[in-house]
Amino acid sequence: MDNAVPEASAAPPASSPPPPRRPGAGMLLTLVNGVLAGVASVYVGSHSVLITVIAGITAVLLAAMTLMFPR
Repeated sequence: MDNAVPEASAAPPASSPPPPRRPGAGMLLTLVNGVLAGVASVYVGSHSVLITVIAGITAVLLAAMTLMFPR
Protein backbone atom coordinates (compact mmCIF):
# COMPACT_ATOMS: atom_id res chain seq x y z
CA MET A 1 0.00 0.00 0.00
CA ASP A 2 2.96 2.37 -0.47
CA ASN A 3 1.65 3.75 -3.77
CA ALA A 4 -1.88 4.37 -2.56
CA VAL A 5 -3.74 7.32 -4.03
CA PRO A 6 -4.40 10.08 -1.48
CA GLU A 7 -7.97 10.50 -0.35
CA ALA A 8 -10.21 12.91 -2.22
CA SER A 9 -11.12 14.63 1.06
CA ALA A 10 -7.54 15.96 1.38
CA ALA A 11 -8.29 18.74 -1.16
CA PRO A 12 -10.23 21.78 0.06
CA PRO A 13 -13.85 22.00 -1.06
CA ALA A 14 -14.54 23.95 -4.25
CA SER A 15 -16.66 26.49 -2.36
CA SER A 16 -13.81 27.63 -0.08
CA PRO A 17 -12.31 31.05 -0.91
CA PRO A 18 -8.86 31.12 -2.49
CA PRO A 19 -5.94 31.95 -0.21
CA PRO A 20 -4.98 35.64 -0.12
CA ARG A 21 -2.26 36.61 -2.58
CA ARG A 22 0.43 39.20 -2.07
CA PRO A 23 0.73 41.91 -4.70
CA GLY A 24 3.51 41.32 -7.17
CA ALA A 25 6.40 43.64 -7.95
CA GLY A 26 4.75 44.74 -11.18
CA MET A 27 1.59 45.83 -9.39
CA LEU A 28 3.54 47.76 -6.77
CA LEU A 29 5.66 49.49 -9.42
CA THR A 30 2.56 50.47 -11.37
CA LEU A 31 0.89 51.76 -8.22
CA VAL A 32 3.89 53.88 -7.19
CA ASN A 33 4.32 55.25 -10.71
CA GLY A 34 0.63 56.13 -10.86
CA VAL A 35 0.81 57.99 -7.55
CA LEU A 36 3.89 59.94 -8.62
CA ALA A 37 2.50 60.81 -12.05
CA GLY A 38 -0.86 61.81 -10.60
CA VAL A 39 0.56 64.11 -7.95
CA ALA A 40 3.02 65.66 -10.41
CA SER A 41 0.26 66.33 -12.92
CA VAL A 42 -1.87 67.97 -10.23
CA TYR A 43 1.01 70.34 -9.44
CA VAL A 44 1.63 71.12 -13.10
CA GLY A 45 -2.06 71.79 -13.64
CA SER A 46 -2.72 73.87 -10.54
CA HIS A 47 0.65 75.35 -9.46
CA SER A 48 -0.69 75.19 -5.91
CA VAL A 49 1.29 73.52 -3.16
CA LEU A 50 -1.79 73.07 -0.96
CA ILE A 51 -3.77 71.27 -3.67
CA THR A 52 -0.71 69.14 -4.47
CA VAL A 53 -0.35 68.12 -0.81
CA ILE A 54 -4.04 67.19 -0.66
CA ALA A 55 -3.67 65.20 -3.90
CA GLY A 56 -0.60 63.43 -2.47
CA ILE A 57 -2.41 62.46 0.73
CA THR A 58 -5.39 61.22 -1.27
CA ALA A 59 -3.13 59.21 -3.58
CA VAL A 60 -1.34 57.58 -0.64
CA LEU A 61 -4.66 56.69 1.00
CA LEU A 62 -6.00 55.18 -2.23
CA ALA A 63 -2.78 53.21 -2.73
CA ALA A 64 -2.97 51.89 0.84
CA MET A 65 -6.60 50.86 0.33
CA THR A 66 -5.64 49.09 -2.90
CA LEU A 67 -3.00 47.07 -1.05
CA MET A 68 -5.17 46.33 2.01
CA PHE A 69 -8.35 45.38 0.14
CA PRO A 70 -7.38 43.41 -2.97
CA ARG A 71 -10.13 42.12 -5.26
